[in-house]
Amino acid sequence: MSDRPRNLISIVGTLALVMACCAGRNLARGQVPPSQVANYGDLLMRLERQEQELRVIRQQLDRQNAIAGHQTTWSSHEVWRLPTATVIALPPSINTKPSAPESHEMHYEAVYDKGFRFRPFDKKKHPFELKVNGRIQFRYVGFARDVDSWTDNAGVTRAVRNRNDFDVERARLIFSGYALSPRLTYFMQLDGDSDGREVVDFLDYLWGWEFNDRFKIQMGKRKVPAGRQWLVSSHDTRLVDRPMAIDFFRPDRTIGIFAIGHIGETGHYEAMVGNGYRANNLSPAQLDNRFTFAVTNYWDPLGDFGKRVVDYDDSESPLVRFGHSFVYSPQSGVVVGVPLGELNFASLTDGTRLTSPGALTPGVTVSRFDIYFYGVDLSAKWRGWSINAEGFFRWIEDIRGDGPLTINDLFQRGFYVEGGTFIVPKVLDINVRYSQIDGLFGNASEYAAGFNWYPLETTKMKISLDVTSIDSSPLNNTSSNILVGDDGTLFRTQFQAEF
Repeated sequence: MSDRPRNLISIVGTLALVMACCAGRNLARGQVPPSQVANYGDLLMRLERQEQELRVIRQQLDRQNAIAGHQTTWSSHEVWRLPTATVIALPPSINTKPSAPESHEMHYEAVYDKGFRFRPFDKKKHPFELKVNGRIQFRYVGFARDVDSWTDNAGVTRAVRNRNDFDVERARLIFSGYALSPRLTYFMQLDGDSDGREVVDFLDYLWGWEFNDRFKIQMGKRKVPAGRQWLVSSHDTRLVDRPMAIDFFRPDRTIGIFAIGHIGETGHYEAMVGNGYRANNLSPAQLDNRFTFAVTNYWDPLGDFGKRVVDYDDSESPLVRFGHSFVYSPQSGVVVGVPLGELNFASLTDGTRLTSPGALTPGVTVSRFDIYFYGVDLSAKWRGWSINAEGFFRWIEDIRGDGPLTINDLFQRGFYVEGGTFIVPKVLDINVRYSQIDGLFGNASEYAAGFNWYPLETTKMKISLDVTSIDSSPLNNTSSNILVGDDGTLFRTQFQAEF
């Protein structure tokens, strides 16, 4: 504001105060007609109300300047107020108490802090916060086949196709925060994929209650806690996507109750009871009447290992994480001779769906089995170098069908190992991987190598390229672009960004 308007405001305010003071003195001496008393009282109330409104505006400006790191100095030209020594006597019939002004205090702020946040200044008085995040993976995918077809154990032959396409993978919008109480948290993740018919999916949604900073429970839909790299976010994988072995053995998402906590200074655990091993997007009509139980835990004996498998932060001292996971998932249920949707995830190591007619015995369809899964994992990183590995063991037992079976138990195993280093710190890393799956009906493997480029020197944006040699894939996963029966070379290039 220029000096001239400020001076004008000061003059007008001073004149108004002088008039009010003179009127008050005349009123006190009885020199003002009674008919004008109400007008003087109204003028006084208006002046006092304006003073209060100016005080509120000044408080708001003080708060905004404090947030910006500035100190506000108020002059007599900018804020004026009634002299405290001035006393104006009015008859008792005149009510001089002004009405309470509307509150203009700021209770919330909108900022960017690891996402767009709408949060309160006092979370106990105003317990609500909303954080919005988003990310997208845009890929080029090419596959050059070495075989024309593959035949499963049930005798069905399917074509293996060359592929050459663009793919929008994991276009996600995430809402999180707390409501009603800082201890009552929520999380909701929406997902859209071009290979999923471009339908927006409610991928995760849950409420959580934090008993303290070491223990909380969550209720809703999320990942079954088993398999270390499955629990690592897909935007922090070493190559474009996860290893073939983890995707073959891992569980998926389910609705259930989850417990999350810490053990000692360096331990972490998650436990769950839920609907199924892979019950993602299944309705109650597609579920059996038996729950799945899962638990995982890890330790970081040398310090916090962090969320990423690569050593982006160039750790000055060695960091190690080791852990294990266990799942028990009984599967049963047939409707009019057709197995329930919950059973249709398990495969033989040649890629044959276990519930396909004739998968184990000609003319017999599997309708019941129990799964026991155990995984063990180890990761380490130091000065830009990193390595991580997992071993998987899966027992499929008490297999039953709509007729006699020649096989009632299966044992499947697999592992992967991958590592890499930053050749330019926080800018460029190179990585390699080997993955293997073994079982009674065949074995499969993958070799992969690639790099990640962080052009803005932040993990929020990454450009990746990898090349994978696949031998007899038993996996069918559009997210990693590896399909059942694939035998050949897979090329992937990905642009990834998030906020």
